[in-house]
Amino acid sequence: MREESVNLSNVKIGIYEFLGLVIPGMLLLCEGWVFMRGWTRFTRGVSGLTAVSFTLLLITSFLLGHFVQELADASLKRLCGERFFKKGRDEFWASAEAEPVKSAIWTESGLALGDVDSAFDYCLTRSGDAFSRRDIFLATSDLSRSFLVLAVFGVAPVCRLAFDRTHSAHAFILFTACYLALLSLAARLAWIRMVRFRRFSESGVFRSYLGSRPARNAGSGELGRNE
Repeated sequence: MREESVNLSNVKIGIYEFLGLVIPGMLLLCEGWVFMRGWTRFTRGVSGLTAVSFTLLLITSFLLGHFVQELADASLKRLCGERFFKKGRDEFWASAEAEPVKSAIWTESGLALGDVDSAFDYCLTRSGDAFSRRDIFLATSDLSRSFLVLAVFGVAPVCRLAFDRTHSAHAFILFTACYLALLSLAARLAWIRMVRFRRFSESGVFRSYLGSRPARNAGSGELGRNE
């Protein structure tokens, strides 16, 4: 019987899958590993990873990343509202900057799209590859969003680290307080980046749509050169 092997080098991971899924899932695994086994055994386990075990770690991280992102998405929508992640497009559509976009859509298609979500989908489809950086913006935003969930889960391994490294109640409290302060700072910075890059990914769609449209006098200029 002929043995068949799978060449994992042919498997390609996109920028969003790596930043938005693999990294959050791997960080969650590391947090659980530290909490269950302690820091010393964690470092020994990481240094002893083989190629096969590292591949399994990546696959598991990819799967866990989906749950991290879904938990972050559901939690923030529940706390901040269903339109929280669409504030960038809502703010743009309500500003004066949206008027040229509305006019361009009407001129091009004859449609008066009053709904911002319909206009967003239209501009995203029409702009095509003109806004290729949107994937990076979206991946960065969702990576930062996952850090908010990971900061909450990070409390458990922090307590484990404090318990293993201290020998008195006062030292434990001080150690834990310092680490929790660092987690809070990381969560705050993650929030700022999440909001910033999410707005870039939303409002940039409308701007890229305008930029991808041909100039109004391009056709007449080309005709004049040919005469």
